[in-house]
Amino acid sequence: MFTDIKIARLSALGLSKTLMIATMVIGIGNQFAVITADDFDGDVVVINEYDPFS
Repeated sequence: MFTDIKIARLSALGLSKTLMIATMVIGIGNQFAVITADDFDGDVVVINEYDPFS
């Protein structure tokens, strides 16, 4: 979990490019987390999405 959105976004972008999978930054309360698109189930707020193929 991250409290700084900038660090969460940079982590998601780096993870996306390294693993070559889509990642998302999600908001949970006043914190942020990075998940893969495969783990997304639709009941959280997506802030940013990173696709290494676009």
